[in-house]
Amino acid sequence: MIVQLHSGHPDYPDLSEGQPYCVIGIEAGEYRILNDAGRPFLYPPDIFDVTDSREPKDWVTELGDDGERYSYPPALNEVGFFEDYFDRKEREVSIFWHTLNRRLAEAA
Repeated sequence: MIVQLHSGHPDYPDLSEGQPYCVIGIEAGEYRILNDAGRPFLYPPDIFDVTDSREPKDWVTELGDDGERYSYPPALNEVGFFEDYFDRKEREVSIFWHTLNRRLAEAA
């Protein structure tokens, strides 16, 4: 899935207007995107236009108790994965970048 930031969102200085962003996953309905600083943060979907709605076929999708959606590639779909990533645990950092680089190579 590819999205672009709507114009005029000063609350998100780490995203650029008109820049296409690849959605890495969906967590509690929010998009996980690699921002301009190279960090995989969550953002509300209503600040974006979807320019390509196709999602990877291997995403694992689950729904939370309130119907919120969680979708990630299998390697990033462990509970607590991104908490460990942001704690700079070597295993999760390595898995994240390996998975992202593979996705980007497939898209090229």
